[in-house]
Amino acid sequence: MKIWSSDHTFGYPWEKISQAAWLKYPNPMNPNVVGTDVLSRRVDEAGRLHTHRLLTTAQWSCPTFVTRLLGFDERCYVSEYSIVDPATKTMTLRSKNITLSSWMSVEEKLTYQEHPDDPNKWNFFFGLF
Repeated sequence: MKIWSSDHTFGYPWEKISQAAWLKYPNPMNPNVVGTDVLSRRVDEAGRLHTHRLLTTAQWSCPTFVTRLLGFDERCYVSEYSIVDPATKTMTLRSKNITLSSWMSVEEKLTYQEHPDDPNKWNFFFGLF
């Protein structure tokens, strides 16, 4: 079930958009993400880069008694899988929560692809499932 989706057009070249997506975590503008670990990385026969990362986040503002009641600590974990296809200049990132996944599951899909009418612009599609 799709909960929400959005799209945006960026007026920047592919190299800038893909680099910004890779460097988004951790950064001082979003202090909740405290670490990223690369679990696997490979290039397939079509030349696409596949990466699986573990994102570690600081607990959002949740009362201490709730975290104790539910049995989790202040760190939360997210699995992120990405595919970068330089031939088509497409980048797809899928993220899914690991923490509290037995209570709820949130999947995010981000897609960056060339704008159909202007190759100097890039479309960004975002969806929560």
